[in-house]
Amino acid sequence: MEACITDIRSWCRSNMLVLNEKKTEFIYFSSHFSNSAWNPTIKVGNSTIHPVSQARNLGMTMDSSMRMTSHVQFLCKAALHAIRMIGNIRQYLDQKTTTMLVHAFVTSRLDACNSLLFGLPDNLINKIQRVQNIAARLILRVPRHEHITPLLYQLHWLPIRQRITFKILLLTYKVINYMAPDFISELAPLHVPTRALRSASEQRLEITFRSSTKFYGDRSFAFAAPHLWNGLPNSIRSASSVASFKSRLKTYLFRQHFLSV
Repeated sequence: MEACITDIRSWCRSNMLVLNEKKTEFIYFSSHFSNSAWNPTIKVGNSTIHPVSQARNLGMTMDSSMRMTSHVQFLCKAALHAIRMIGNIRQYLDQKTTTMLVHAFVTSRLDACNSLLFGLPDNLINKIQRVQNIAARLILRVPRHEHITPLLYQLHWLPIRQRITFKILLLTYKVINYMAPDFISELAPLHVPTRALRSASEQRLEITFRSSTKFYGDRSFAFAAPHLWNGLPNSIRSASSVASFKSRLKTYLFRQHFLSV
């Protein structure tokens, strides 16, 4: 790792850039079940960088055990702040304008990198779901005691867990149709039957990753993608375009959730 950082520093210097050592963070990921006392350090220039318990990357707050507790807290805090700001001017807005503001400042936050939230326990997902519920009530101007399911149905919003599933399946569709980077495509290879079968044209994925831990292994893309994808109807998997796939998938997830409650 130190050799890679040295190469990055050299590239920065050759391009008239400076790598800020004081802002460099280093995080060591390990299972929260581990009792290891190992405390690695790395050298960046003349500075010794010690691992931190959490760090931000591409808007995500990742903790050293990937429990995502810190990210969920930060996400809910930022989204609720935006809801309060919109709520202060709600009386001057019509429903269409309010919906646009909620999508721009609230829903976009809830959906950003949400595939990393797959498989989180209910206590964390429910916190994000409550934020979505508040946003729905703000748009439709209904009191807190109103049941939320009819409101989400009226707005045609997928609940949080279904939105996470939607994001993973959309990425899987792009993998199968050569619209994703190679390092992701390698995690979800297509199933190739050993003999001619009618199912050969159904674009099923090979289950190559066998999870040994529910909290970590089951949350990985290599495990989640084939299990979710193979469970879809063939009419959705065979969509001819991204737009068509997104439309069919949202309808499928929407009906699956709201017809079961």
